Amino acid sequence: MKTLRKYIDSISPLAETEWTAIVDLALTVHLKKGELLVQEGERYNREVFIESGIMRGFIIDEEGNEKSTAFFQEGEFMSTNTFRTQNGISAYSYQALCEITLLLFDADRLKKVLFETKKLSGIGKAIKEKELSRLSNRDICLMQVKASDKYLKFTRFYPRIESLVSQRYIASYLGITPVSLSRIKKMLMLQTVNN
Repeated sequence: MKTLRKYIDSISPLAETEWTAIVDLALTVHLKKGELLVQEGERYNREVFIESGIMRGFIIDEEGNEKSTAFFQEGEFMSTNTFRTQNGISAYSYQALCEITLLLFDADRLKKVLFETKKLSGIGKAIKEKELSRLSNRDICLMQVKASDKYLKFTRFYPRIESLVSQRYIASYLGITPVSLSRIKKMLMLQTVNN
């Protein structure tokens, strides 16, 4: 819970009673690399904080290919339940990309606690703002015509993630093949060396 406390204190330091109200709702879950937290189409009413590790969201297209839609890192909430689900049904699958520790909260109970006081409601607002920023970045990234521009946008939004995540997941997020991603990285490295 140390990572959660650091995250919350960076938004709004809490009194011990406020912190206890949040901690009492948390359920700690450990997943192994490759394990799914939830599958697309399942009912899921939890808010998820990543205490340690990296999680990815993905869909499976009509041809059976996995398409990465998001990456969530240690020290942040995954997108809110309202963004992840449609009528309480998960719109995405979520997979651990390494051994991961998650804090799960009943979405309705956490929402109630966060809106009890002005200080706590700031935390809920920060979570939503982060998700809107992620969605906006994804739109901007995908609207880039050149694959190299998509990759550069990705690295700006996810600066620490590249060395920790399989290149095939990054390529699927960008809508390109892993081979194309390797070429782009090589080309950009050569440009850097030559400048």
